[in-house]
Amino acid sequence: MGWNIKRTGIIVAILTWQISVFSQNSVIDRYVDQALESNIALKQKEYSYTKSLEALKEAKRMFFPIVSLQARYSRAEGGRTVVVPFGEIMNPAYDNLEAINHSLSQSVPGYPAFPAYPQIDDYTINFVRPKEQETKIQLVMPVFNDAIIKNREIKEGMAKVEKINVDIYKRELVKEVKAAWFNYLRAGKMVELYRNSLGVTQENLRNSESLYHHDKVTMDEVYAARAKIKEMEKELSSAQKDEAMARAWFNFLLNRDLKAEIQAVEPIAISYLTLDLDSLVVQAVRNREELVQLDQYINIQQNKVKQEAGSALPEVGLWASYGYQGEKYSFTKDDDFAQIGISLSWDLFTSGQRKAKVRQARIDRDLMEQKKLEAVSRIRMEVMDAWYSLNTARKGIDQAEAEAMNYRKAYNLVSKKYQRGMASHLQLSNALNNLLNAENKLILARYDNQIRQVELERVVAGDELCLLSNSIAR
Repeated sequence: MGWNIKRTGIIVAILTWQISVFSQNSVIDRYVDQALESNIALKQKEYSYTKSLEALKEAKRMFFPIVSLQARYSRAEGGRTVVVPFGEIMNPAYDNLEAINHSLSQSVPGYPAFPAYPQIDDYTINFVRPKEQETKIQLVMPVFNDAIIKNREIKEGMAKVEKINVDIYKRELVKEVKAAWFNYLRAGKMVELYRNSLGVTQENLRNSESLYHHDKVTMDEVYAARAKIKEMEKELSSAQKDEAMARAWFNFLLNRDLKAEIQAVEPIAISYLTLDLDSLVVQAVRNREELVQLDQYINIQQNKVKQEAGSALPEVGLWASYGYQGEKYSFTKDDDFAQIGISLSWDLFTSGQRKAKVRQARIDRDLMEQKKLEAVSRIRMEVMDAWYSLNTARKGIDQAEAEAMNYRKAYNLVSKKYQRGMASHLQLSNALNNLLNAENKLILARYDNQIRQVELERVVAGDELCLLSNSIAR
């Protein structure tokens, strides 16, 4: 029977813990989802990613032909002319024929009479047409262009970089939302602490006035109690201001009204998994999006090296056109024309410019590789700092709880003495200050532990690093 009761109690405790864990996780997860859906800065990152996808589509379409309609009309005067001497060539011949015909007609009876040969003028050709029009449809298509191929690969890499930018900001936003939520809860606890402390000081004032009326203390004790109330009112006002700003920042991250209500849930004490620092570093180096992004940058720079080296290859293109041309707009079969051709462009000698560009691209690639090595070292440092900070924060909770418990007992003893007229108000005020400082440190320690956990999750790039213990935050 005893074991059954004990087992039932354990089951109830576990179920109560699981419900508390689910409540906290469901609340913060819901807020995280809202932030991922509506955060303004995240939308800007997503717009940049969408723009990079459109740039990739543009690069892919450069392989397809371009069809354009082209038309021109011109009027001109002057220009070079060429005289064709038809008159100088033909007129003397015609004159000789005329003379022969005339002589024969005089000497030969019955010789037929031929008409007179005309005199021909020289013909002037103007190379510039006074009027000219050309209307055509033209198709241009690349057959081989290595720069277009490498440009597409570069654009693909840039699109991946922008997508990773979105993922990086999402992870940072999750951290900011969680930390902001815990900061708001901490600010609320501080308001609650100073509000309760104000009630205590008001009760102390009533006790001081009662003791004064019974001639157990002097009036200075009453004045000191009133001053303590003003001090607590100031501290409460400052705490309320901090709570309002914490609320505004949290709502700003969610793109909500800055004064919108926030659901507060008592946080659960977190017990960290038995993962050593080296394991966390390995996980961070494997998971961090920043390193994946740098890999993409290295690939992009490598493609730029290939692009510059590929400029030594020829560029081959195909073009075709069909249209109408003439001195006036006339669209008949006598005015139309068609053309088709292939173009070749090949830089055979560039005075070393190409090699210099290739070397520059290689330097940029090597620089990016060095940046990745630096990023790996920085991430290792971040994990170490977050890991030690979390362990320090967890130890700080135990120290703060012990300190608060002792100062709470001390204050209770001094308060009882004061009510009996056995302690001065200065002693009571000092005991209250010590208790407030200890409670303040305890609140900071508890929520600092939560925030340090969130920071470690961020630098390790993992969401399932912790197990929630079965002890509610005290």
